[in-house]
Amino acid sequence: MVRVCKVRLRGRESNTQRIFSWRIEASIDGQTFTVLYEAPVPTYLGNEIQDFSIDTQNRYNYYRLFCLEGEETNPGLSFMQLFIYSE
Repeated sequence: MVRVCKVRLRGRESNTQRIFSWRIEASIDGQTFTVLYEAPVPTYLGNEIQDFSIDTQNRYNYYRLFCLEGEETNPGLSFMQLFIYSE
């Protein structure tokens, strides 16, 4: 179990495949997820790396990007990195 302080994301190569409504969620058991960060709409995940700070005191086993809306042409990620506290 780790506590995340930042998430780094990069969308796909083409700027016609962007996710623009999304959130970062975490879970201890992989079944019940808690929202750690909800991006203001629209927050486009394009082909440049972006950092997003996470403010939580809790540790989790599972982390996910939950996509709510994206562009019509196969939106997705090319890169996701979690930064954790070393406690």
